[in-house]
Amino acid sequence: PRRSWRGEPRFCLESAICLCSRGGEADGDVNLEVPSDLYELLGVSFNSDQAVIKKAYYDKMKVCHPDVAGEDGEEICMLLNDAYEVLCDEGARKSYNEQVKVFAPENSNASLAKRWDPRDGVETRPTWTPPPKVGNMKAPPIYPGRPFSRSLWDRVPPESQGVKHQAQRFVFVDEWSCIACRNCCDVAPKTFCIDADAGRARVFSQWGNSEEDLHYAVTACPVDCISWVDRPQLQALEYVTRRELYEVGNQLPCPMAIRQGSVEGKKDPFQLAQDFAQGVASESDKARNQSRAALLSKSADVVRERIQAVFSNLKAHLRDVGWRAFGKRLR
Repeated sequence: PRRSWRGEPRFCLESAICLCSRGGEADGDVNLEVPSDLYELLGVSFNSDQAVIKKAYYDKMKVCHPDVAGEDGEEICMLLNDAYEVLCDEGARKSYNEQVKVFAPENSNASLAKRWDPRDGVETRPTWTPPPKVGNMKAPPIYPGRPFSRSLWDRVPPESQGVKHQAQRFVFVDEWSCIACRNCCDVAPKTFCIDADAGRARVFSQWGNSEEDLHYAVTACPVDCISWVDRPQLQALEYVTRRELYEVGNQLPCPMAIRQGSVEGKKDPFQLAQDFAQGVASESDKARNQSRAALLSKSADVVRERIQAVFSNLKAHLRDVGWRAFGKRLR
């Protein structure tokens, strides 16, 4: 018999990966962008502690609990129960992390640890769901396989588009060169901001402004620290920037002193990103060749399929309230 959402089952791998077969009247759109793992389902980062996971779980249950949402919330409620049990059990969470390819290089440098399935390849679509926001002072960043900034590329009106939009290019700020003049923030305030931790300009929302405004922000930068890049470059650049900032406690050297040659510490984010991309490719090849990883990934695939099945059948109004970052149709 099908387990009731009111039950309190103990976690086991077999039960966690069972596909939900019951569905009532539902949207059933398999082309929706959905959470790829249990962390994204709860809206937490890989480094989140149990208190954060518990709060996220209760927040989601307030939206989809059958006492609130009726039968429409039953399947997603059971999935959330499973996710909560897995991520709050130390042994189960460790096993699940292995299944979703959370690994670190052999040198055990925690700053290079990443949560990304290498079988997915390098994503190039101009839209994506950004990872959960985590303060750069709290924990080392985890490479998510997508940019940290969000993308509004698909929302740019035709009259605000141009050749860069057509070529699917995005803007990136070299924070080691930035002098925090705020010019880009004034020209394109829906795209750029001054990061509260590092005190330098940063892109928080790609294509928040028209291409004309973005072009002016790039060309008018007094130190030429803003560049147009493609998506693969962007996600590597944003990651290595956060990684390096975490390592130095967000204390960047004075950019004017660097330009004058009076201090050292200037990093080249483009070289760092290139080196990181090569490391990712090497680790990906290694992961593909490991039979144990291949066996584990089979279970992770089924978990992902279950999330896909339940989330795709979730009513649109529940998706909009509980998972605003997801539910968009894939282009």
